[in-house]
Amino acid sequence: MKEKARYALIAELVLSIIFLIFLYLNPGLRHQLWVQHNEVFLLIFFSPLLVLMLLLVLWQKKPPKVDTFNRWLMIIFWPLLSLGGWIELMNVVAKAWPHMGAIVAVIFLLIGLGWLIPFAIAVGAEVKWTVPRLILIFWMMENLMEICTLGHIPGNKFFNTVLSTGLWAAFAYTIWACFLAWGWGYNFDFNLKFEKSANFSDGVLVFLIVFGIVDIIWNAFGGYGNNLFSVLFSYHTDPMKFTLNSFSQAAEAGIMEEMNRYLVIIVLLYALRKNKWQVPITIFISALFFGLLHFANFGWQKLAPTIAQVTSAFAIGLFFAAVYLYTGKLWLTMLMHFFVDFLIFLQENGDQPGTWNGSTGEWLVAIISVVVPICIYLWMISGKRILVMQENSDRILQPLEQENMY
Repeated sequence: MKEKARYALIAELVLSIIFLIFLYLNPGLRHQLWVQHNEVFLLIFFSPLLVLMLLLVLWQKKPPKVDTFNRWLMIIFWPLLSLGGWIELMNVVAKAWPHMGAIVAVIFLLIGLGWLIPFAIAVGAEVKWTVPRLILIFWMMENLMEICTLGHIPGNKFFNTVLSTGLWAAFAYTIWACFLAWGWGYNFDFNLKFEKSANFSDGVLVFLIVFGIVDIIWNAFGGYGNNLFSVLFSYHTDPMKFTLNSFSQAAEAGIMEEMNRYLVIIVLLYALRKNKWQVPITIFISALFFGLLHFANFGWQKLAPTIAQVTSAFAIGLFFAAVYLYTGKLWLTMLMHFFVDFLIFLQENGDQPGTWNGSTGEWLVAIISVVVPICIYLWMISGKRILVMQENSDRILQPLEQENMY
């Protein structure tokens, strides 16, 4: 399987080099793309690296240090130069045949979803250590979001929304993550089957689901007033309107960020496999990463609301990780995450930057948003509940049969 992935990677590198040479030799076309976004300059400027990558991939018996160098060279630059080049080629073809824009988008984006598979198997699967693996999975997430914004189909609102909101990137990241997990030897499963366990409690499962629903509703419509009672029980809805943009934004967050959480969790579970606090530490660190991701909103919004968002994201990250490890159902956390964002984006001004005025109500919301999930986390890592999460962790890390491994 790895050898086939290597050949596919070589083919992708060759196609990328041919397209970038074509782009370099056509200054008029290059200028048109440049006007749309400045990343075209990066494609041209770093394009010689694709030739170097190709030569090093073709060199089969290279020294280990050279192999490591090429692996990280590809991790850093291949997504933008190769997949980014493919998306730019889609732009060129769609502009040349504007009446066939939808067909062009379907063909290119479907192929683009599979474009990352050889990279996952031949490159990503070879990353062995904890910190490099964490760097890889976060770097790919950010790269795909950036690459997604390069695409533009003239006059086609549907595909432009799917691209600009990052929804296509979320699907691409999911496929890449599946093959990456398999490449690392783990039996990826969206829906880990329930196994009979004396430690499992239907009551705990019901509680987690009910709390998830309550939190979704409160997060979207609650938190009004300047005293504890009104903050908890006063609800208000702004005018709501379904849009493709609101759906795509929420779906992107639910899919991509939960896939990222899954990868972080399996990396940490394996790294901490000999630690008696394996599950609590894994949940805590994965939630910390999830919270810190939201610092990316600083600049779009001010520092104070960004800090409030980071802390609340950390807290709800504890809850989502606990739900996943207790149930083994990745689709469940994806669904919860989707509705958390979707009900906000449905509302008028729901996608506007957050604000912070330091009012009593805002402090109460911030404290409740953090304290309640932390209390649930502490409850979940005690008693029989942590034993269930430990059992599921062992099943999540259960290696593939040797003949099926890359």
